[in-house]
Amino acid sequence: MFSFHHVTLSVRDLSVSERFYKGLGFESVYRWQDEAAQLQICHLRLGQALLELYCFRPQDETEELTALPPWASGLRLGLRHFALQVSDLDEALSALHGAGILAEKPSVVSGQTCSRYVFIVDPDGNSVELLEEPLVEIQRPESAG
Repeated sequence: MFSFHHVTLSVRDLSVSERFYKGLGFESVYRWQDEAAQLQICHLRLGQALLELYCFRPQDETEELTALPPWASGLRLGLRHFALQVSDLDEALSALHGAGILAEKPSVVSGQTCSRYVFIVDPDGNSVELLEEPLVEIQRPESAG
């Protein structure tokens, strides 16, 4: 009945964020802007995953983003991070560093649900986890008899 469709992030500068995620292998598949130019949307695809970027521009540039309706505010509880799986974490970090996506290579950590992982941050402070396969199967609680 249900299937995953996308994750949405609110960003300050759509072009900057789009470049960042393209550096992670995403491809732009859709762009839209409302008539008043208050909202721009960009869809990026990586395999079957769809990432949707929202960029809000208030009518008055001095207006705080918090003055937007609650569904538009990026400063609320919600998404903590999302993860991208890579086959070789060292190679991925070297490629991102070499392309200027990362200023410095972060320290890799041994994981509980994957062999190794690291968190990087996009231009707006959103956390993206890069994890190295193989994933271990997450244990499920035994059903009560």
